[in-house]
Amino acid sequence: MARFDTATSVDPLGPGRYSADLDPGYLVGQAMNGGYLMAVLQRAALRESSHPHAVASSFHFLRPGAAGAAEIEASVLKSGRTVTTVQVDIGQGGRPVVTGTIATAALDPDATPAYEAPSASVPPIDRCPRYEPRPRRAGGSPFPERIDQYLAPETWERLRHGGSDGGEGRVPDLCGHVRLSEADGGLGDDPCLVLPLAVDAPPSVITVFGTRSWAPTVELTWHMRAIPAPGPLAFRSRAHAVVDGWFDETLDLWDVKGRLVAQSRQLARRGR
Repeated sequence: MARFDTATSVDPLGPGRYSADLDPGYLVGQAMNGGYLMAVLQRAALRESSHPHAVASSFHFLRPGAAGAAEIEASVLKSGRTVTTVQVDIGQGGRPVVTGTIATAALDPDATPAYEAPSASVPPIDRCPRYEPRPRRAGGSPFPERIDQYLAPETWERLRHGGSDGGEGRVPDLCGHVRLSEADGGLGDDPCLVLPLAVDAPPSVITVFGTRSWAPTVELTWHMRAIPAPGPLAFRSRAHAVVDGWFDETLDLWDVKGRLVAQSRQLARRGR
């Protein structure tokens, strides 16, 4: 079994209650990656719904999550033939960590779009150098080892020279490809379950300004637009405003067939 499938599994404790054992391999510094927490909460929400796909999800991040035991509460707000909406909360030590609402439905894998905007000009994965994290020192972040990242040459240049001119002329617009680490067993059983992690896996757009520290997400909303074909996901992320310690990040994901499969938007703080 792929590490991701095991790391995001939840066990029932009773009606609407689940336990999870948060995998330390998904830590960014001392905090769990937000996309990983969303993936765990999605697993609980889908256990409560008769529909197989999380089509619209919105989360507020209240405090950093830690590795280890966590408890989840999931309650159905409305159950319907087309959409079932589930409220989910994850906490540790009696304190809330993330709260969210997930709308579930069933997407048709053979649906043909009536309209779809052209995908971003992301170079093929074989033209995108792989990001190889430096060997981890004690206390370092293991999360980069969970995701294979391939960054477009222009993105590499923006990250490599981030902050060298004080931020002037820097464009917070990145693209490349991501996939679950092959060393961890790859994609797992269902590529749809990976999407909440994937929308939060690429480097933060704020890194073009030289900010390499953790940039905590305050709120993130993402939409599933299609069932992804197995394989790497192409991404493009960009910010529209970086001001007063706050920034937004909009990200789109396409599968290997060029189909738009997910969109996200988040508001976050610049790391200190």
